[in-house]
Amino acid sequence: MDTNQNQLASKQKLHQAPQLPTPLTWPIKWMPTFIQHRLIEQALNYFFKPALQDDSLAFLQNRIIHVDIKDATIGFALRLINNRLQVSAQQISADLSLTTDVYTLLQLISQQEDADGLFFSRRLDSQGDTELGLYVKNFLASLDPDESKLLAVSMVMSQNILKFIDGKNRLLN
Repeated sequence: MDTNQNQLASKQKLHQAPQLPTPLTWPIKWMPTFIQHRLIEQALNYFFKPALQDDSLAFLQNRIIHVDIKDATIGFALRLINNRLQVSAQQISADLSLTTDVYTLLQLISQQEDADGLFFSRRLDSQGDTELGLYVKNFLASLDPDESKLLAVSMVMSQNILKFIDGKNRLLN
């Protein structure tokens, strides 16, 4: 490999997040997609219940967002219908597509990293409607763990899973 290829490989490695240990992906990979979607839909509607009640997610009305979580092999379409989040198989087209990995998603949930930093480090890929992407980013940034026990618990759980993944990766490397 020449010097330029080595530099490119080093830069790409810097942008990569630690990977979810393979055994943790097995239950997800073996779970039928319709069950994955139903569980995600129930979790999102429960988690964002206050935002749904006060119309904070109205910007999703008549919009479709594709979400791909690469290392967990999860992909779904998200939209707001009758003030309820609906998760389904991905459509032919979407207004916004978000692609990431579990580690990066956990960093976002735990607020260890912000969406801008993850986007610029190329660990969160956003394609499509820039304005919708900004609404999503601002909504996520506005979530306050002091106002929601569920968010606070989710953040602590995410932080603990991140520590587990980091510890596993240190042991394996």
